[in-house]
Amino acid sequence: MPRIAEETIQRVAEANDIVEVIGSYFPLKRAGTSWRALCPFHREKSPSFHVNPQRQAYHCFGCGAGGSVFRFVMDYEHLDFVSAVRRLAQRAGIPVIEEAGSPDDDRRHEVRKRLLALHVEASAWFHHNLLKTPDAQRARDYLKSRGITVEVAKSWQLGFAPDSWDALLDFLRGKNFSPEEIAQSGLSASKDDDERGKSYARFRDRLMFPIRNDYGEVIAFSGRVLDFNGDAGPPSPHKAKAAKYVNSPETPLFTKGRVLYGLDKSKRALINAKTAIVCEGQLDLISAYEAGVQNVIAPQGTAFTADQARVLQRFVETVVLCFDSDRAGQEAVTRSLPALLEHGLEVRVARLPAGEDPDSLIRNQGVAEFRNIVDSAKNFFNYALERLGEKSNLSEPSGKASAARRLGPYVSAIKDPVLREATARNICTRLGITEAAFATHTKPTILSNRGNELSEVEKIATEPLPIESGVRTLCVFAIVDAQSRQWMRKQTESFAESELSGWTLLKKILHSDLPLESPASLAVFTTGLTPPEEKTISLLNLRIIPENPLQSTQDTWNGFIAQNIEHQTSTIKFVNLDSKLNVQEIINLQIKVLKEKNEKASAQLQTQGHLLNTLARARLEEQVEILSKQILDLQSRLNEV
Repeated sequence: MPRIAEETIQRVAEANDIVEVIGSYFPLKRAGTSWRALCPFHREKSPSFHVNPQRQAYHCFGCGAGGSVFRFVMDYEHLDFVSAVRRLAQRAGIPVIEEAGSPDDDRRHEVRKRLLALHVEASAWFHHNLLKTPDAQRARDYLKSRGITVEVAKSWQLGFAPDSWDALLDFLRGKNFSPEEIAQSGLSASKDDDERGKSYARFRDRLMFPIRNDYGEVIAFSGRVLDFNGDAGPPSPHKAKAAKYVNSPETPLFTKGRVLYGLDKSKRALINAKTAIVCEGQLDLISAYEAGVQNVIAPQGTAFTADQARVLQRFVETVVLCFDSDRAGQEAVTRSLPALLEHGLEVRVARLPAGEDPDSLIRNQGVAEFRNIVDSAKNFFNYALERLGEKSNLSEPSGKASAARRLGPYVSAIKDPVLREATARNICTRLGITEAAFATHTKPTILSNRGNELSEVEKIATEPLPIESGVRTLCVFAIVDAQSRQWMRKQTESFAESELSGWTLLKKILHSDLPLESPASLAVFTTGLTPPEEKTISLLNLRIIPENPLQSTQDTWNGFIAQNIEHQTSTIKFVNLDSKLNVQEIINLQIKVLKEKNEKASAQLQTQGHLLNTLARARLEEQVEILSKQILDLQSRLNEV
């Protein structure tokens, strides 16, 4: 992918205040000069997540998550850096300027750009057909019968694919899209043995639903056959056995198992409610959303994938599965469980009346009844016990055993150990069995596919770097004062290495071309660091700036030089005496190490000595003398041997 220009990243950082950005995801409360909230990256009862507007950084004192506005969007939205920049650029209305990447990256980027443009044109064409063309009258009648008004159809940009093999393809070719691009979008298909011997439109005589990513970009389509209740006339004869839904195939834009329908519209409602109501179909979701129940989403299919659960985890804590009450719907409930439970989501199940789905329920009984059913949704395990009790006698030993075998694997998928134990205890109480007996059914099974993968919290909660106090202070001075940073950069020309912890991070700070005293520039800089380095930066106290930063920097640097020599002296790597070397070889190696240390210390004294104050120079000279004495002592010992 082409690289985003540094100037653009800088503008994006400056235009996105971290308090406003994070506050758009969940509420923040003022706490003195900072803001705080419950951490979104781990479960907690009291807020330990703090956002500092002066430093334009956040930090959680509970799980350790922290960083810049870019890092927050990356971790919260599960995005890479480039996608996070794009998201924030879009928020601020800043055009993204890109620099050339590798030929392959440029090619992939151009393909994506063209396919997005193609989907925009196709979506507009389908929508125009629905609203304006005579052929779409059946589709308009159908939507009217389902309570979908023209305004709602416009809001969701619903469309109609005419009963034509090539009308869409002709339209897209007229917009200068090549047959190869149309095929790559998934809007055309072909068969080797097809009598027409050419590509044809995948969607024909269907109600069209644009599928959008959470940016709001159209990336695919879902086409539904037109069902009728007898008033609107029969469907086309050749559609009698057609699949109810046809979806776009997977393309460079679209992976079915990673997309949630409606998420681009419902994100804010999901965050506010902390609960997602999951519907099976698009019309169910649209009916609920337009009736005022807006914390709704729909998977592309009926069962959740791990990727979809991971996306949903960013917004909510609880999922209410609102699938049809028929057999297929109930199977979808159980297929969705592993992914949802493994990502720490509480799963509840809404029990709809027989023959009803959310759309029909809202139209027939009103949205209040739908809300009542959702609000009374039971925890999955209580719901499952209720369903199992309807099919078999749970007071009989065989019924107890069957229920334990069915529910045990799902209990093992619960990520939180306390919740897992409490759930198991509840099931045991309901079934009248011992926890030890039930435990034989809760061992890890194929339901779990995490393997050795780290959880999201484990990935985010990276430990900061261990860093020496003197190096930490120099890092602070290098960030808050440009003159100090330039002065230290010159010193490193003759003092290139140190074994003190944090030296590598300090060098990265010193050699950055960005004006790090600006919070926006610092945010850009931290995106290029390792997670531990970024965490360390987020924990630095950058608020206290000395009256004379350069003088304070020079004084600290002098102490750092002496501290470095002391460290070298105290960390001499003597050879293990249990090795196969004899005593003479061991002493020779120790002398070699000491000489290397002494040469480095002497060189530093020679090149840096004139910059040191009297005390620091005296300490450095003392360390050189100590090293020289140790060498002489070892040489004497070698002579004795």
